[in-house]
Amino acid sequence: MTAYVDQIVGDGISEDEFSFFMGSYRPREVDVVHFYDVAGFLGGRRRTSEERFAAATEIVEDVRSRGIALIRTVIGSPERQDAAAALLDQATDRFVVLDRATPTPDPQRTTFIPHAHHRERFLGYPRGEKVPGRLLCIARAGVGRSAEGPLKTFSVTDTPGLSLRVVGEEDPTIASTLSRAVRRNREAVSSRTEMLSDAELIREIDGAELVILPEVESLNDMGLLFTVLSMDRPVLMPDGPAARQLAEDVGAGWVMRHSGPITAESVDEAVGALRKSSRSERPNLEGRDISSTGESYAEVYREAKNRTASVYRS
Repeated sequence: MTAYVDQIVGDGISEDEFSFFMGSYRPREVDVVHFYDVAGFLGGRRRTSEERFAAATEIVEDVRSRGIALIRTVIGSPERQDAAAALLDQATDRFVVLDRATPTPDPQRTTFIPHAHHRERFLGYPRGEKVPGRLLCIARAGVGRSAEGPLKTFSVTDTPGLSLRVVGEEDPTIASTLSRAVRRNREAVSSRTEMLSDAELIREIDGAELVILPEVESLNDMGLLFTVLSMDRPVLMPDGPAARQLAEDVGAGWVMRHSGPITAESVDEAVGALRKSSRSERPNLEGRDISSTGESYAEVYREAKNRTASVYRS
């Protein structure tokens, strides 16, 4: 799949120069620093609050002393509000959100840039045929709960002709649950537990009538969500303000939602509603192409750079 950074770089014809870094923060001669996982640079839960505050102070002092604009992407629920988070909130020049529902510390310093679709990325890939009744769950290593719910509830669904397929990296937290489900119903439950290539992932998505996404909380989750929609397959995902807004944006019948943990009833209801809905031929992903998102990020960078440079000169 495409990475988040691809949305920032855009179509590759921008005049901006990019460099990328992970791990500990180090001073750099740049105009803009953009964090999309600032918790990693603060050390996350591995560090004490004092250590987190020291790391945040180092970042803030460096960007302020050099006149560097600080941009942060906010994903999902707000970070825990300790002194380190508060310091970074105050120093951030612009927050970026990928949907209109995500809260930020300051709406006046917030820009909405929609998550890009992946249609151009997968042009020319071999496509598969939809299998009526197939529910697809794409598991990720280290996030076993992403498939555990569907595996535990599928056997008590009432809709005739359903089948469940679980694909993705093997995860020991769901291995026994998956093994039992396959043994109990080999005709209706199948799996492929290995890392998939992009081409293999697209074929698996193509084969689904409905793709179940039990959680959409990270950039990886969002990337998977928009890969599925880009391949013109509907999704079942947790309800919430962002999910409701997305459902409205892409059109009826493409984003099915469930409240609370996924259940057999929520799967049956989603499949029933899906089959009754008169949806468009493709979900509406207008304004989500890579060139549009790249230009939006470039505009945010230029504006933040110019404002910060003005303050720095004064």
